[in-house]
Amino acid sequence: MVAGMLFACPALSSARSVTDSLLMTRIYNYRRNFTHDLSGHTTNVYSRQTMTIKKRNSLLWPIPTMYSVAKGSKEHMLESYKRLRFESADKCQELQHVLVTTIRHNRKTLPTLEDFITPNLYDMVIFRDHMLSPFHRKNRYFYKYGIIIRSDGSTVLRFRPRFTDNTQLVTGEATVDFNTGRIIRVEMKGEYDMIRFRAMLNMGDDDTRSLLPKSSRTEVDFKFLGNHIMLYYEATYDCPQTLPDTLVNSHDRKLIEKLRPYPLTIEQTMIYNDYDREHPAAPPDTTHRDTTDSKHTTLIDFLHHDIGDNLVTSIRAKTENISFKLSPIINPQYLSYSRRHGLAYKMKLGVKYYFNAHRFFDFYPNWGYNFKFKQFYFTAPLRFNYNPKRDGYVEVTVGNGNRITNSSVIEEIQREKGDTVHLENMDFFKDDYVKLSNNIMAFDWIDIETGLTLHRRKAINSEEMLRHHKPPEYRSFAPLLTLKLRPWKEGPLFTIDYERGIKGINKSNIGYERWEIDGSIKYHLHLMRKLNLRVGGGWYSKKEDNYFVDFANFRDNNLPEGWDDDWTGNFQLLRSRWYNESSYYARSNMSYESPMLFMTWVPYLGRYIETERIYWSALSIDHTRPYNEFGYGLTNRAFSIGLFASFLGTEFQSAECKFTFELFHRW
Repeated sequence: MVAGMLFACPALSSARSVTDSLLMTRIYNYRRNFTHDLSGHTTNVYSRQTMTIKKRNSLLWPIPTMYSVAKGSKEHMLESYKRLRFESADKCQELQHVLVTTIRHNRKTLPTLEDFITPNLYDMVIFRDHMLSPFHRKNRYFYKYGIIIRSDGSTVLRFRPRFTDNTQLVTGEATVDFNTGRIIRVEMKGEYDMIRFRAMLNMGDDDTRSLLPKSSRTEVDFKFLGNHIMLYYEATYDCPQTLPDTLVNSHDRKLIEKLRPYPLTIEQTMIYNDYDREHPAAPPDTTHRDTTDSKHTTLIDFLHHDIGDNLVTSIRAKTENISFKLSPIINPQYLSYSRRHGLAYKMKLGVKYYFNAHRFFDFYPNWGYNFKFKQFYFTAPLRFNYNPKRDGYVEVTVGNGNRITNSSVIEEIQREKGDTVHLENMDFFKDDYVKLSNNIMAFDWIDIETGLTLHRRKAINSEEMLRHHKPPEYRSFAPLLTLKLRPWKEGPLFTIDYERGIKGINKSNIGYERWEIDGSIKYHLHLMRKLNLRVGGGWYSKKEDNYFVDFANFRDNNLPEGWDDDWTGNFQLLRSRWYNESSYYARSNMSYESPMLFMTWVPYLGRYIETERIYWSALSIDHTRPYNEFGYGLTNRAFSIGLFASFLGTEFQSAECKFTFELFHRW
């Protein structure tokens, strides 16, 4: 009752207001006044996770990391022992010493729970990149506070969202040392990325340790289309036993029993006992087993455990010299749709091979299929890093690029044979290319990239080109030079590109000289806001024919990336032919991103909005009026959606919606 009155009543006495203000100021200043930086701090963490599956159905198997519990036992245990080494309050390196679990293949589920290991209560954001902390000065606008002095002299701070519930805000209470502002313990609840949680943290006692919990308990509730899973997660910090660095990812049950700081509960012991009965250490006697059934069972296991598991989870492997990662075969995040580009799907592969810490190969191919254009696209860059300290590398990239459109060929034929000639698909060309480059950081503020690029542009309608006595294939060979300048460490990145096409080499029949200048920056503002800016231009200073205009920083993309990759810096509604019809361009792009902008404040609906964005893009090219695009986008747990409108001068041109899946994006 008292707490409710404190929350509801804005008119407090003058003395109480001074007391409340003093306590909040001490909380805001605690880390600066009473602790050292976390840099270099290490801690051993024992964690335990108990999972109970209340309900499940076939829709559980496509969820990343949950495939392993989609059948079989409905109760699971997971224990781990790891060492955390902090570089700063929000960045640490993790060394997993021991991981023991009843989930098959020693899989982890709900990896977002790992964020609860390192909460940053005094920072702007509590967990990695989400949840605004009520204990940071800049977030006070979003929270309403109530302070209670209990009979035992302890001070309790209660907090809740000021205006509306949101996935970036929490509700709860904290016991605080009034004299210093140190948080002694805190209980908070919230909802993020389809997970409802209630976390109870007992913080460390003094200095650096007071910035981290000494123990934590988290209750998690996950519901999705008839599936209901509950987890109980607990962790103990500053465990006394430090294991050698050479012990990595062990699955030794006996070892975890020695490291366990407190015993299992009866229920947890029963989960292990049930698992041991179903998976005995010694294989059963199979002398009289029917071999047909045996083969069938083996095939089912192979399809279910190996093939099926990798359909929905990333395939990973790592040895001393090689690391490998393939994106899931079924991955909604790599499915995108827009009216202009249609439906597209892509996959990614990452391979590293280390000779030593200073010499290694990178191979990061991307490939995908655009259903509207019925074309397979790929880019395969192979990089040899010979001087990582100076960003020195040699790279070979092979790809088939985007389909290039240009009406110059049609216009030339129509001039020769009259406007009445019917020409179909003669302005579309496939673009196969190879690029060889070398990059080195000459100084701390400038990179120099030199190389060669070869293009083979082949007409989609080759027969029609030959019929009109036009070559169906155009080749180019060009040396290139790129300067990347960053005069200030946190400032913008500027690039200057120069490329000159030379005829006669490798059957090259295109001559040109191209320049481009580009500048971009991402400002990470307070309260998880971002401001992205990009300005640039390019021109052909020499051009022997008018068939191809192909800029490096101004091009269409039929396999778009996500929001942060190219929804800033690309035009969403610009017709594809406009990229290739002007010998110059000048462009600017801007986006502003905030977790709380417009829709966030709408009751009920706002609690599900994670991020909102606004866009503006402008373009000037030859033979047309200034072009502008305006857009608004939002992201929630299930999808990202953007609404865009384009204008030529002041005249409205078109509007479009762009859509990508975000479901389980962080899983």
